[in-house]
Amino acid sequence: MPPNPIPNDRLKKRAAYLECEAMLGKFADRASVLTVPNKWPFEARPSGAVTASQLAVTWARANDPAILQLSDDEAPEIAASTLINRTYGLIAAAFADKIIGRDGERDVTAGMLKLISGRLSELYSGKFDQMIHGQVLPLISIDHLERDGPNPLLYHPATGAINSDFLKLVKQALGRLIDRNRLRDPIDAEAIASLFRELFSNTHLHARTDLSGTLYPRSARGIVFSLRQVDHPREADAAAGVAALRDYFLSMRERAARNRVEFLEVSVFDSGPGLAGRANRAPIPDEMPIKEEYSLVRQCFLKNHTTENDPAHGLGLPRVMLALKSCGGFMRLRTGRLSLYKAFAPGIENPEFSEEDLDFLDLLYGEQISFHPQVAGATFSILIPLGLGS
Repeated sequence: MPPNPIPNDRLKKRAAYLECEAMLGKFADRASVLTVPNKWPFEARPSGAVTASQLAVTWARANDPAILQLSDDEAPEIAASTLINRTYGLIAAAFADKIIGRDGERDVTAGMLKLISGRLSELYSGKFDQMIHGQVLPLISIDHLERDGPNPLLYHPATGAINSDFLKLVKQALGRLIDRNRLRDPIDAEAIASLFRELFSNTHLHARTDLSGTLYPRSARGIVFSLRQVDHPREADAAAGVAALRDYFLSMRERAARNRVEFLEVSVFDSGPGLAGRANRAPIPDEMPIKEEYSLVRQCFLKNHTTENDPAHGLGLPRVMLALKSCGGFMRLRTGRLSLYKAFAPGIENPEFSEEDLDFLDLLYGEQISFHPQVAGATFSILIPLGLGS
């Protein structure tokens, strides 16, 4: 046994946002083997799937080789398939250089790659009953494992160009996730499709290459639709320890016609260099003040940084914020050393975009924008209240 074995960073089943942040802080300091739960309740919390996926990408980028060890929290015959059926598990396994069994020794990489290939076939099939897991519908492209091109739900199968119209896909997703007979208010599928496209267009641009334009050996991008149900007075449980999210849920009490409020989650993630890095056109140095990094991220919402005329590219993040304001939504953004959020009250009449809409708050510290552990890529998690009955 080596004198200084590589530590195993093992996330427990009850781990959530704060535990993930603590784990991210360790990745920058030393190498590690990663173990995530095969069945992690955190995925059923708002932004849980993409938060855990970003953690896995960050870990993989910090380790060479990146070794994933399977957890022993499920029966041996179902553990691997249980993990791969979950978004974070699929990303962790796809980004690992080597996968070892629950005993910490046996190399199971080949078998896991077969499971990954099978799961990607399901995700690219267009059959939602195969794709959906619980109330989570993942639409993912894993670049380095795509033999026949990117996910056909997101890209044109022949050209690889991002789809120009996501309305049909959004309507299908809403129909699969939501029983509209329970809702009093109509769902604006066109607004959601527009928001979807703006976020995914941004992700499409930034996921695959580093700041020098070199393709990453491993990269992924995608969007996750989820239905989140919050019961009064159990907002604290749904928020999983995040006060800002709990307060947002509480703000719906007076407007809700029922004790249960349903939220559509639209979460987008990529494995690129992050918003501030792209805006800066260079890696963010450790000595850069956090307010300067915040300013770079904020600039991304003020104008479209893309100079290309390709119709696949979005019209800018300001449209995302206007759509969010129109529906009384909540957005969490995790990129670089920042963890930010913005919440809007529902029912704003004739909403218009203003620069004040970009006064983000720190997810944990409110008005005090603070350092958080460095992460790879960017995740946008948006919650849209459905059927308040107002």
